[in-house]
Amino acid sequence: RLLLRNSLGEIKNKLMREKLASCETIVIKAGTAVVSTSDGSPSLVRLSSIVEQASELILSKKRVVLVTSGAVGCGRSRLRKQEALNRSFRDLRASAHIYESARTKPYDSACAAAGQLTLMSLYSTLFSAREIDSSQFLVTQQDFEDEMRKKNLKYALTEILDVGMVPIINENDAVSGNLGYELPDEASFSDNDGLAALVAHLIGAQVLVLLSDVDGLYDRPPDEPEAKILDWVTPNDRKHFLFGQKSTSGRGGMQAKVAAAFRALELANTIQCVALANGARQGVVLDLLQGKPIGTIFTSDQMKSTHIQQNTELDLLAQLKRTRIAARNLEALNSTQRTNILKSIATSLEQNQNNILKANEEDIQQNTEIDITLKQRLKLSSAKITTLAQGALALAQAVDPIHQVVEKRELASGLILERRSCALGVIFIIFEARPEALIQIATLAIKAGCGLILKGGKEAHFSNTILHQTLIQAITPILGSKDAQDLFVLLHNRQAVATLLAHPDANEYIDLVVPRGSNQLVKYIQQATKIPVLGHADGICHIFLDIDADIMHKVQPIIIDAKTDYPAACNACETILIHKDHSIQNIIHFILQPLKDAGVQLFPGPYFLKQYNQSNLELLTWFSAITAVSTFKFEYGTLACTIELTDNLQTAIQHINTYSSHHTDAIITENYEHAQTFLKQIDSACIFHNASTRFADGFRFGLGAEIGVSTARIHARGPVGVQGFLTYKWCLSSDQFHTQAQFSSGEKQYTHKDLPLV
Repeated sequence: RLLLRNSLGEIKNKLMREKLASCETIVIKAGTAVVSTSDGSPSLVRLSSIVEQASELILSKKRVVLVTSGAVGCGRSRLRKQEALNRSFRDLRASAHIYESARTKPYDSACAAAGQLTLMSLYSTLFSAREIDSSQFLVTQQDFEDEMRKKNLKYALTEILDVGMVPIINENDAVSGNLGYELPDEASFSDNDGLAALVAHLIGAQVLVLLSDVDGLYDRPPDEPEAKILDWVTPNDRKHFLFGQKSTSGRGGMQAKVAAAFRALELANTIQCVALANGARQGVVLDLLQGKPIGTIFTSDQMKSTHIQQNTELDLLAQLKRTRIAARNLEALNSTQRTNILKSIATSLEQNQNNILKANEEDIQQNTEIDITLKQRLKLSSAKITTLAQGALALAQAVDPIHQVVEKRELASGLILERRSCALGVIFIIFEARPEALIQIATLAIKAGCGLILKGGKEAHFSNTILHQTLIQAITPILGSKDAQDLFVLLHNRQAVATLLAHPDANEYIDLVVPRGSNQLVKYIQQATKIPVLGHADGICHIFLDIDADIMHKVQPIIIDAKTDYPAACNACETILIHKDHSIQNIIHFILQPLKDAGVQLFPGPYFLKQYNQSNLELLTWFSAITAVSTFKFEYGTLACTIELTDNLQTAIQHINTYSSHHTDAIITENYEHAQTFLKQIDSACIFHNASTRFADGFRFGLGAEIGVSTARIHARGPVGVQGFLTYKWCLSSDQFHTQAQFSSGEKQYTHKDLPLV
């Protein structure tokens, strides 16, 4: 168990670091020990390095905010210099107390006032060399306590960032006195580390980088023997920290940095993580954002996946816009590029198999109380992962479904109309705690050029997280890091789902919602949103044993497969209808006994009970209950089944159309006319003749995989494969030019001639 947790910790640390590359808004806090030398004067080498890295990020379209210390040290040097210039040598010797005062009271307001201009001048000069403009923000506690001032501050920061400038923020120590605040509340800070946390919260940053004079957070004071740097920590680790003496420069110290890191995670729901590293290390910020194993990563208890904690409407809508853009960029790729992505996913699944199984085992260990049906769905295996990889390869080899001409017509001479397939757009899929569903859905989306918002069952948290990251790693080399992160967004909390569904403008960015689950879930989603919903209803499936069924050879293998192959599946048989003229001996020998031997609990319908309650009591001993089922609209999802009689083919059809969930229903018969009548009159998405209901599956249909089974009658029905991710558009081309006026005047005439697609 301990080894498993340690291994998972390594996985989480690696995945978290790799996600830093996708962060768009970054707050960098440079401490006094980083920007200053030992005598308090500016360190031009380290300042230049920080500016160089920040500039590179800005030029790559990142939004960077710099929170800096060092003004007091700069001011102290200036005050000493000015004192020397303005006094005689004798006066200077007599007033040595100025120097001593600056040493004993290092945070003097006058020092801060004198040093701020020097510090900003240096930053301005260094950024100008990279053709980047900077701006200065001097703040106090009141700027975060007063709502109007905070609103103005946020507005100004946002405007500055939007035009590609870099805001440089420091506490206005000249007026605040640089005294710090005891027990800071949500709107206050006691040092620039705390200020950086508030700034990250205010602007919605994804990462906060705290630069210090040490390489990271140690497991004990760094001067003690065998002290080791912690790769990553969570709030649960705080009680184990032991801090040594703080640095002589600056005010915060390591304890303040740790407090600020966890405060940022608590306040800012957009924060992916906080990084603590040595600001003297060349290229430290860029290395951190490239996922290199340096410094210490602070993260919440549950590892955050891409954007999963964005709960505010503004954050969610901003993410949806990015997902729309990423989906369009995916669709714009050529067929070979999308094929290569699918092949890369197959390879990544095989290569990461051990880590995936470890994460899945963690889900199993944390959900020991769930029932056996859910546990079967939750459990991954090497065979399942191999099947997922094979499914991705099968899709890679399939014909490209988008940009295909599906209809072509000449409207007039030289005026050609085409109907072409295209990606549906962005689809929001809520799926059960079945981790492989995430990969199946995502690979279909890639084939069809669509973006996804995904919400899986909470029981599969770790499995979904690592599978999601595996997808991103496979997509990034072809689509790019930013689009790869935005293409598939994994949500982990219900509040985000509710916010998305209820938002009045969500249908502008989400084209379809697919809830995979019960009728109750589907109905809830339909009532909660304006977005079109593709309903995947209960799997109440029937098999009708016609009077002409081959009961000796075909009935037993079909019903056993339909009921026992995977009882929890939505295409498992729940009710067997038997023509009343079948003999009691055949019913027992070929139906009841095989099912009972397979461990299936049997429950009689009212007609069956009425027919045999008096005439053949022995027959009822095969059943788990001697009372009739209270309803036929029931999905067992386990090794249980309803047995009912029916008078003839028409009553069977009537029964199924009344009680079926219109998912999948089957007839076993050797009578061709009866089979054709059944196939025509049953109102279900899938109707089978002499075949198990278990065939109602996207993979078995040759669709590669499925996003669900729809019982709707528009857009898609039955197992929904890649076609469910598609729509179409009309493309009209003229070899010269055409106007409607030409036809109104009689100059040109319509021909409306269908043309071959090739």
